[in-house]
Amino acid sequence: MGDIWLVGLMGLIYIWFPKVASQSLIKNPMDQKTEHTLLINEINADTPGEDTSEFVELYHTSGQTARLDGYYLVFYNGNGNQAYRVLNLQGKATNSQGFFLVGSASVNPAIVIPKNTIQNGPDAIAVYYGKGNYKEGMSVTGKGLVDALVHKTKKTDRADTLLRVLTPGRDALLEDSTFRSMDESIERCRGADAQWFFQVAVPTPGTENHCILTPQLNASAVLISEVHVASSFEDFEFIELQGPHSTVLRDVVLVLIDGWTKDFYFTMDIYGKTSLDGLLLIGSAQSKIPVDLAFPENSTHPVLRDGPNAIALYRGNSSSFAPGKALTTAGLLDAFVYTSTEGPSPELLDTLTPGRPAYRSVWHQLGDVSMSQCNCCSVTRDSLSYILSRPTPGRFNDCPSRRFSQTVSFCLRVAECQEWLSKSEEILVTLVQALDRSCSCGVFPAYFKDLKAACQDQGLVFTTLLTAKSEAQLSSLLLAFQTFLESPRTVSFDGRNITAESSCFKDVPAPDLTPAAPSAIPKGTAEPSRQADKLLINEVNPDNPGGREDTEYIELFYTGQTSFDLQGYWLVLYNGKTGRAYRVLELSGHHTDSLGFFLVGSSAVRPAPMVRLPPNTIQNGADAVALYYSSSTRYMLNMAVTAKGLVDAVVYTSRVPEKAEQLLKVLVPGQGILYENDSHSTEDESLSRCHSLSARLQSSFQVTVMTPLKENACSSPSAPSPPTIRINELGLAGVGTVHFVELKGQPGASLAGLSLLVFMGQEGKVQRSITLRGSIGASGLLLLGSEHGGTELTFEDISAASEGISAIALYSTSLVPGGTKATSENLVDAVVFTCRPTTVGGHLDVLGPLYAVPCGYDRPVSLSRCPSSDASTELQFAISEPTPGLQNSCPQGTFAVGLDLCFLITNCSVWILNHERMLESLRKALVSSLEEKCSCGVSELYLQELNLTCVDSVVKISGGMHVPLPEQQQSMENWRKDLLSSPHRFSVDGRELETSPDCIAQRSTPVSSQSSSSLHSWEIALFVVGALLLALLLLGLALHFIKRRFQNYTNIELNDCTEMSADF
Repeated sequence: MGDIWLVGLMGLIYIWFPKVASQSLIKNPMDQKTEHTLLINEINADTPGEDTSEFVELYHTSGQTARLDGYYLVFYNGNGNQAYRVLNLQGKATNSQGFFLVGSASVNPAIVIPKNTIQNGPDAIAVYYGKGNYKEGMSVTGKGLVDALVHKTKKTDRADTLLRVLTPGRDALLEDSTFRSMDESIERCRGADAQWFFQVAVPTPGTENHCILTPQLNASAVLISEVHVASSFEDFEFIELQGPHSTVLRDVVLVLIDGWTKDFYFTMDIYGKTSLDGLLLIGSAQSKIPVDLAFPENSTHPVLRDGPNAIALYRGNSSSFAPGKALTTAGLLDAFVYTSTEGPSPELLDTLTPGRPAYRSVWHQLGDVSMSQCNCCSVTRDSLSYILSRPTPGRFNDCPSRRFSQTVSFCLRVAECQEWLSKSEEILVTLVQALDRSCSCGVFPAYFKDLKAACQDQGLVFTTLLTAKSEAQLSSLLLAFQTFLESPRTVSFDGRNITAESSCFKDVPAPDLTPAAPSAIPKGTAEPSRQADKLLINEVNPDNPGGREDTEYIELFYTGQTSFDLQGYWLVLYNGKTGRAYRVLELSGHHTDSLGFFLVGSSAVRPAPMVRLPPNTIQNGADAVALYYSSSTRYMLNMAVTAKGLVDAVVYTSRVPEKAEQLLKVLVPGQGILYENDSHSTEDESLSRCHSLSARLQSSFQVTVMTPLKENACSSPSAPSPPTIRINELGLAGVGTVHFVELKGQPGASLAGLSLLVFMGQEGKVQRSITLRGSIGASGLLLLGSEHGGTELTFEDISAASEGISAIALYSTSLVPGGTKATSENLVDAVVFTCRPTTVGGHLDVLGPLYAVPCGYDRPVSLSRCPSSDASTELQFAISEPTPGLQNSCPQGTFAVGLDLCFLITNCSVWILNHERMLESLRKALVSSLEEKCSCGVSELYLQELNLTCVDSVVKISGGMHVPLPEQQQSMENWRKDLLSSPHRFSVDGRELETSPDCIAQRSTPVSSQSSSSLHSWEIALFVVGALLLALLLLGLALHFIKRRFQNYTNIELNDCTEMSADF
């Protein structure tokens, strides 16, 4: 009755106050709680050939991970103006840089679409937010519209209706196929006036767009972009110019000037055509890297001097700049003055870069680095726009990005604030230079953008945006800045001492926090699927002959043997004595080469590494190299060794007595250390992956000759490399007895040299050893068993029930005697299983994780290898229907049970601060409880999109369980009903949780998405309004009857006015 009264009252209010009601209906669904939003950042609708590289890139303007709940991506056909594809982004999230990619599998998107899905045009792509009915076939609408882009590939194409509804007043964007000979895309860029515009440029899926603001280039049409001075005779020295793409250059001269004498010591005419990216590379004709324009053959080497020195571009020709001629500004287009020692001539600076200091650099101490322009393209003749960065000849400069940025502020205590206000830029430059001398962190004024200064409280307050190249660098710079200003810092400026203080420095987070890190990320939604292919450590060379240690390296290999995005991957080097990280490398922003290789190493390694390390960086051992993957965890210097997010690891030594027990225990449990035997080769050697593609398996490696960025030299007459073959499925009879074993590998792969071993019992002793023969069939599968494949193998005596724990293992070795214990040596693959409630596999732990199988089913089941939703996790085994000779039946949404649970706790602080750890513990607790209840072979693989929130001492769980068998679904339903019916206790990470039926029932009630507290607030508000309206109604009725009561006519005059007044 109360609900009916509330509904009726709401309708009454809507009728009485239509204007207010209509305003609430059209309110922005995002509620304007933040200035950030989701934008279409780049599209590539038309790719050469069969459209196998098309994509749509979305970007959240926060530049960090953001949930996409409530957003829709809609594709419209310009012929009919109807939606031909609609994607609901519920449960998805951008990556840590704010990007979200939808496209063909070749671009590693978060959502994969079939090839040739995105129409070429005239069509449109739109982003919506809200609860609108967005579905395929709907007509174009502006309701809930956040952003849109109308595109075409022909100039004559028209899409008037799409333009009128989605982007009124704007023209359709043309993806000009003549722009590049290979491919192009439409990219969003920000102009000098902070307004967005689009341009056709090089496709950059999942990374920052390369925006060359051609309208801002000065009359030169070309600027000095990058300068690389040779630090040795063998180094490649070059000068790179930048301008509009595909532009013919003429009547431009390059002049090199001595910084002391101001004499021209080198001139050359510039001619040629800029690349499709607007670049022109000038260097030696003998270099390994091809140049667009070579230095003259009679040039002295090196051409570029250490400094003080100047590089200038003039309009004209080289004959106008003869030696001895006076320095001039006539025809000057751009100039760059640099030094590594003392300052250049003041007159040189005043002429070429007035008001700017010379660029001071220590590149000769930092190895192979360039001086790169990072404020392209509106700034000329300004040394402060350059930074030191890795050389990028023929490519865009490696510059700090606003994607990795944080606003910082500080105070300058001065008496006459207005006097100093005009010098704010010079003050910042002085302070940044002092900061770099203090921290030696390679920070330059070009890292700081959007400077604002204001007088406040007897001081000058500076606010600026600190940018970086990565989150790791941003954290490091923020910490350095905070440390620099922990106490008042005095620096010399303009002949006077000034003091900067940190009292206004409010925006730096604590050092152990990730800048702008989200509190929680939905698992399995923001990162692209990597399926069965994986990234592995492929080769390690930590110890070089002699003492030079300048050819050490680590090689990674992607088994898909194609270019692979390393977003989210980390490489961590551990010290064996301390068990702590001594070097951490974030690999985000890098890719493997076209064959799947990626090289990290010293500058003397050839071919050149993608990431260069100083000589003698990789320790000789006993130490370790570990590869991690995580979309949220940060790996830091000096952290203790951890297995969280671990993908692969190698623990090694070059000295036999050295040990690293802690590293072995955490990274490769149950295995021995690898020995890089320097007697293998008279020159140098490495540890190379040769025997399997299994992660965290020490026996996969052997000592070979060095092969950086090449196939490992594993061939040896005495030790042939075994084929890549894995156990794919284990068929079990109803009582846990093995019925068949299915192997998987490349079709035609030989089984020679492989043995199948059967282990039973916690002591892990061999019960049977079977030498395999023949080869894998055309389907890539091979069945072993009494009824399959014509083999003579039988497995009737291999039972999980008989001994409690059993294992089937594949070894690259000959027949093993019975009674031998399980070992990781020569292990190719294994699966350990049991039907008894235990988590301990005894000595069989060295073979891998323990899987529980049901022993009470009245029909056969299988342990099938299935992919995990976590990109960093190996393929796991799950209980499924037997599929001998067919594709495995893996957990899907066909048989699913929703998990909407909540638990009572004392407080939320631990759950919020340790979200990932508590979520992992909760996973284990839920699976353990379910397995204890049903004994149905459930693993963590079945949990999908599990997430938790903690509010007001209540932990709320959301997610689901996907299973392949109907019996498992029924068991899970019974388990969940049992939880709902009465309180249960859980132990998670040593903390007791208790289920609350009231909480669960409340959560299960079909209410709106508002919180319960919000709902109570509405009820209270409606009750108060209703009570007030009822009181007003009663008061009005009372006044009405009072006026209508019988009048005493002896006391009043009877006239029309009195009667009318009484009636009123």
